[in-house]
Amino acid sequence: MDFDLEEAIPILERTPSVISELLCDLPEKWTRVDEGPDTWSPREVVAHLINGEQTDWIPRARIILRQEKYRRFEPFDRFADIKTPRPLRDLLSEFETLRAQNVATLRGWNLKEKDMELTGEHPEFGDVTMRQLLATWVVHDLSHIAQITRTMTRAYTEAVGPWTAYFRVLQRDVRQ
Repeated sequence: MDFDLEEAIPILERTPSVISELLCDLPEKWTRVDEGPDTWSPREVVAHLINGEQTDWIPRARIILRQEKYRRFEPFDRFADIKTPRPLRDLLSEFETLRAQNVATLRGWNLKEKDMELTGEHPEFGDVTMRQLLATWVVHDLSHIAQITRTMTRAYTEAVGPWTAYFRVLQRDVRQ
């Protein structure tokens, strides 16, 4: 699919409610389960998403829109505050609020096709377009929804016994 902002915004708008419906008021075991060392639990993913709302997507889009001489993005700390002790309900609420504000900002810019080709400088990838940044935001959301569900699914790998053979997500050697 080609990126279309009007078709992408509904994904961005729905992500907080999808994640909230999935995680809110679950027993803590579900929200703190992970896939082993150096992996994230569902609640850590939510904390990561909050960090992205505060420091990544809209701040980087602003840099692109300003088109000043210096357009280099600050490096994104993917691990910032993921171990927060705050209650999950508070994290989900904050994510919903921040996302609503950011989508409103994005809509308020009324971006045109020419704006989608403006560039900023990613610290690792070099020049990137507004279109690529916004498409990545959508993919980032969807990949973290998949990560949350995969992590929760794999918590029952042993519990399903022989049915593991029917679920690729439970076959650890399969790359998702």
